Amino acid sequence: MAGGCQTSDIFVPQSDYPTDPWVKGYANPNDCLGGEALAALSIPLPDYPKRAFNSGRQGWTIIRLDINEQGRTHNVEIERAVPSGIFSSASLEAVQSWQFQPPQNGALESCRILFRYRLGQVTLGG
Repeated sequence: MAGGCQTSDIFVPQSDYPTDPWVKGYANPNDCLGGEALAALSIPLPDYPKRAFNSGRQGWTIIRLDINEQGRTHNVEIERAVPSGIFSSASLEAVQSWQFQPPQNGALESCRILFRYRLGQVTLGG
C-alpha cells in the first residue's frame, strides 16, 4: 500500500471519552441552565480541533456564559475542560458568536453549556 492513500478524514480514537459531567452540579440555584429560558437564533457548533482529531483525542468542555438583553453572549469562559486546554479555544470561539432571541425577563447570568468532543464529532450535552 502506498503511504499517499492514507487520509486524515478518519477519526481513530486514541483516548477514552471521559465520563460526562453533571452540569447542574456546577450551578448555583439562581443560575441559568440553558434551554428553558433561551431561544436560539444562531448557535454554530465548534469545529473539532484538527490537532485533537488527528491525534484521536476526545473530551468535553463546560462553558459558562451570560446572555445580555439583546440576546448576545458575553462573559464567556471555560468552567471545566477534560482534558484541559485541548478543546477550550474551539468552544470559546463558537459560543462567543452565538445569538439568541432577547430573553423575555432580561439578561441571563451564569448559563452553562456542555460540548462533547467524541469520535471526531461535536455535540451539545444536557
